[in-house]
Amino acid sequence: PHHLSSSTFYPDMRLTDSKDVILQLLSLLVWLSSTVPRHLACLNIPIEISVSLKDKYKSFMVPVIEIASQQPHPSNNSATFSQSCSVTDNDISFPFLPLPLTFDHTDSDHWVELLDNIQSWLVKSVDPSTPEWAWGQEVFWYVFIATNPNFPGRKWSFWDSSISLKGQFIEEWV
Repeated sequence: PHHLSSSTFYPDMRLTDSKDVILQLLSLLVWLSSTVPRHLACLNIPIEISVSLKDKYKSFMVPVIEIASQQPHPSNNSATFSQSCSVTDNDISFPFLPLPLTFDHTDSDHWVELLDNIQSWLVKSVDPSTPEWAWGQEVFWYVFIATNPNFPGRKWSFWDSSISLKGQFIEEWV
């Protein structure tokens, strides 16, 4: 069976000098309340997390999901199991997140800088065979479109050819 859990959250807001509002960071903890058979545990277990916005907000916001930590759930068996499994538990660094407080979503230069930072991280720091690459590639395309909203029409900036036009968002866009 395919299980799905869904919740709606309303983050706090902060008024800016321009009378716009900034949504405050929303931190979520996802806990899976079950066990996995040992023979499946050393495989990558995909967990899909998505964020959706109402249509009227989509032109103003780009949701970003960040994995801040992958600490094991506390239990008596977690240390024993981690020694018997070849999978290592590495924290992945996302040098472009969180966005600086000075990031202005209305300033195209800020989007270009963010796009360059994501592209550099993907190409220089991430193994293309990892889930982090797939996630980073999806984020790259979100920011690419925010930077080049007329893509694929008119003019757009070039990107590293190792970043392919793959991923749900960009495939639907083009």
